[in-house]
Amino acid sequence: MSSALEIVRHSARALFGAVSSFALWTFWLALVGLLFVQLYIVSASELEIPEFILRQAEAKLAESGVRATFRRTSFDPTGRVLLDDVKFLLPGFAEPVVSARAVYVQLNPLALIVGKFDPSEIRLMDAVAAIPAALSKSGQPEEIIRGLDATVEPVRGALVVRQLSANVAGVTVSAAGTIPFPRGQPPPQGSMLADFLRNRFPTVCRQASAATGYVRQLDAPTLQLEFAPSESGALSVRVTALARAVRLPPPRPIVAQNVQATTRLLLFGERLPSDFELSADDVQVEPDVHVRRLHARVRGQFRRESLQFDLRDVTATADAVSAAGVTTSSVSAIGFPQLLPRLQATVVTRLFDEPLAIRVDADLGDESATARFAGEISPRVLEVISQRVGVDVRKYYSFEALTIDAAEARFAPQWQFERLTARVRIPRMDSYGVTMEDGHATVELDPQRFYSPDAYARVGANFARGSYEHIFRTHQYRFLLEGRLRPMEISPWFHEWWPNFFKQLEFVDAPPAASVEVAGFWRDSRQTTVFVFADAAKTVVRGTPFDRVRTRLFIRPAFYDALEVLAARDAATAHGRFTLTAHPATHDWQTLELGLESSLDLKIAAQLMGEQGAKVLAPFKLSAPPELQVRGHFAGPAAAQGAKDHLTITAHTKGEFRFHDFPLHDASFVATLDGDDVVLDDIEATFAGGAATGHARVWGRDAERRLGFDVALSDATLGQVASRLQDFFAAQKGTSAPPPGKFVQEKANVRLDFAASAEGRYNDPLSFRGDGSAALRGAEIGEVPLLGTLSELLKFTALRFTEARTNFKIESSKLVFKQFELRGANSAIDAHGEYALDKRTLDFNAKIYPFHESESLIKSVVGAVLTPLSNAFEVKLTGSLEKPQWAFAKGPTNLLRTLENEHPDKHPAPHAAPVTAPTVTSAPEKP
Repeated sequence: MSSALEIVRHSARALFGAVSSFALWTFWLALVGLLFVQLYIVSASELEIPEFILRQAEAKLAESGVRATFRRTSFDPTGRVLLDDVKFLLPGFAEPVVSARAVYVQLNPLALIVGKFDPSEIRLMDAVAAIPAALSKSGQPEEIIRGLDATVEPVRGALVVRQLSANVAGVTVSAAGTIPFPRGQPPPQGSMLADFLRNRFPTVCRQASAATGYVRQLDAPTLQLEFAPSESGALSVRVTALARAVRLPPPRPIVAQNVQATTRLLLFGERLPSDFELSADDVQVEPDVHVRRLHARVRGQFRRESLQFDLRDVTATADAVSAAGVTTSSVSAIGFPQLLPRLQATVVTRLFDEPLAIRVDADLGDESATARFAGEISPRVLEVISQRVGVDVRKYYSFEALTIDAAEARFAPQWQFERLTARVRIPRMDSYGVTMEDGHATVELDPQRFYSPDAYARVGANFARGSYEHIFRTHQYRFLLEGRLRPMEISPWFHEWWPNFFKQLEFVDAPPAASVEVAGFWRDSRQTTVFVFADAAKTVVRGTPFDRVRTRLFIRPAFYDALEVLAARDAATAHGRFTLTAHPATHDWQTLELGLESSLDLKIAAQLMGEQGAKVLAPFKLSAPPELQVRGHFAGPAAAQGAKDHLTITAHTKGEFRFHDFPLHDASFVATLDGDDVVLDDIEATFAGGAATGHARVWGRDAERRLGFDVALSDATLGQVASRLQDFFAAQKGTSAPPPGKFVQEKANVRLDFAASAEGRYNDPLSFRGDGSAALRGAEIGEVPLLGTLSELLKFTALRFTEARTNFKIESSKLVFKQFELRGANSAIDAHGEYALDKRTLDFNAKIYPFHESESLIKSVVGAVLTPLSNAFEVKLTGSLEKPQWAFAKGPTNLLRTLENEHPDKHPAPHAAPVTAPTVTSAPEKP
């Protein structure tokens, strides 16, 4: 029993040893074989892909509807697979959609042992993607991607793109990063790819074909893609696009240099939110918009299915923007598109280095816009306006600073400037040479017109509010101003005719309250018209001070029409109108039309009327201001040849009034000047205590100047008449008047009625010729001592006269009395003779009829006795009015002869017919 067990034990030990030896040698043989295999693989590097791997790969592609062909394949035991000349085809298309020079796939060897196709790395080398002929516009296959080289690694829940480079429709594309698969979903399977190829591949091809047209507008475009998972697990793609230049086609060509666009896209959604950043060194928008160093941020959503971008807002900055000749710097803008091509934007910038905020509503379709803005405007903007309108507006208007409180600019289609309205404040400005301060205005500007309906400005102590309008094409302008204004302050707006007129006015205390309308053409001052209303206190007119002056004027060059003039001084006023015309070239005055009612002193009126007025009024001297109505026409130095002055003055005076030094009191008259002729009509005055009426005329020139008059005087004092005439004639001769004599004193109670009509040389009072009549009344007319000194004892023998009448002729230096009658209570005298005006001597012959007028008994008896003697008396009167000398004309030898020849029937009637005074008629006619 034990031997059997021992045999079994030795047999089992031998068997186990044999099996162990076999296993050991087998293992070593396997190791040696594996070594040889590895050495072979190392030396050979590639093998044919096992059939089962190809079948599995084809099955995977078949699931997606893709068919692949290979020119050659290779495989190594480490799981690396290399496919040469790979072509991928889709059902329905004869041409391959993707071709690759080679495809490299790294597989998991362990997975291959169990029959699983699990790639860990995939490389595409020199791949090309093409749009099939059936989907291309040309009908031929179109390569859309060239030179694609990519390395991707599938990892758990994501696909890692190690590197990718390609030329896509002319764009150099590079990509890298991790593409996550949607959370909770398995990696894309063949069915998903098949669905994409079946449903979206044609759309993608068409979009890719359309994109090639846009790519042609880019110069050296480059696209960089960075893939990364977002916090939500979605795919985030950072896209950076670069281009040396971008050119957009007409109708609005745009050229941008060195363009860079950056965005981050969130994929896997119907609408993909996007945020773009865009920069360019230079952007040129034809014809005249230029942007330098543009940086913009664009927010919106990208629609994947249609490759369209829905813009939400745009934020942009730029170093400078130039448009229509206007350059702005430090531009910052934000835009809100409403419904493209309409765009709304807010811009903050510096226009000519001044801050400005703008709000724009634009239509990019027809290239029109409305801009509302506020801020500071530099004076350099006037250069741009001048270029736009073709006129240097700085000649007419300029400023140092301008603040826009609110403004609106409109641009018509094609960005054509249409209209600008603004409310502005201008601390200091210059308008055609007039410097103004503290200005503010509402302005309207279009290519045809500049208009300010409401403007205010100050010129020193002057200020004005009003409006201004300027037509650029015709240079027509119009001011409407109201305020306080010294006219000389705005003289630069006009030629010399303006200061030549207003330099006659001086406003002492303050500028006058005035309203002015000025209209005309800047380049033709001859068409300028001015309406002025002014009301001023303490005003000096032509050197004459007034308490108040008010006027309404219509003025144009060489024409001044004062529609109303009021001047007040103390209690006196002058009110009326005048029209002054001047020579258009020399501005020497030609005519003056005057209509005036005045209570001013005559000297003041003469100063106001100027040299001609002073000449006209020079013959008049008054002790008190007259009440005047003046109507006239005067010819100035530049008047047409033969033009005459014509003036009518209706005057009422109080106190002394002298015309050519002839003294009157309380005179009223109508004086008419017609050339060198002066006519005084309706003269009424007081002279020597009596009432004087009549008219006078002066005509001719120089030595031939003549004076004619027709006057009447009633109830005057004879002594005063003689005294006034003595003074007048002495003044005419330039000598002193003698003191009042005895005659003047004795005749103080003798009343005179006088009428005369004569004509003579103006400067020669002894050259007059004419007719007249006179009548004297009063107890002191004259007394003749009939018996000489005896008459002093026998008073009744003295002849006293109380009434005298005469008709006379004025013959140069003498008065010729053809008939002179004196009547008294006891006598009568009939006389004739002459009075020498130059020598003031008498030469009369008189017949005396003593006691013819006596009523007493003694006088009657004596008169009856002496009648024969009385009829024979003839008296010679000589001497002067102050010292008359009486003498009998017949001596004693003639007395008897006289008595014999006398007959009572021949005695003259004691009461001769009264002398008839000459009728006051019109002035003598001009010879």
